[in-house]
Amino acid sequence: MGQIRFRGFFIHNLDDRKRLAIPSQFRNVLVHESEGKLILTPGYDREIAIYALKTWEKFEENELLTLSMDRIQSRRYRRHFTFGTKEDHLDAQGRILIPAFLLEHSGIEKEVVVVGEIDYFTLWSPQQYEVFSKEVEKAYLEDAESIENLRRRNNEGSGR
Repeated sequence: MGQIRFRGFFIHNLDDRKRLAIPSQFRNVLVHESEGKLILTPGYDREIAIYALKTWEKFEENELLTLSMDRIQSRRYRRHFTFGTKEDHLDAQGRILIPAFLLEHSGIEKEVVVVGEIDYFTLWSPQQYEVFSKEVEKAYLEDAESIENLRRRNNEGSGR
């Protein structure tokens, strides 16, 4: 496959045992990329982030393991992920078990908003998703302009 891509928006429900059926498009990517192995971790915005194991390992290598652990900011950032990470795999029905600490972090109770975020996907409570999607919409133009300015500066600095 080369480059993994999680795209789309889905609404699913947890079953009584707190398992979530992963959308088939996402299951296919997880099986192909990491034999169904995945990492669940707290996201930045009160969501749960889910990575194919191979993608997560690259994140660990390129991001988390490059941090200097003699700085408190680095330790806190790394621990945001490592304190709440759970390795799992898809069961025969394409489900995963969501641990209580991640459900608490995200506010998910029964209904789950599943969102593809290109190289990983996220799980949101409907309430938190609504709040954050409104923030995204409200800040979009300002964010787009800021990002474009950063790109220009980076390109000028690299001699492009």
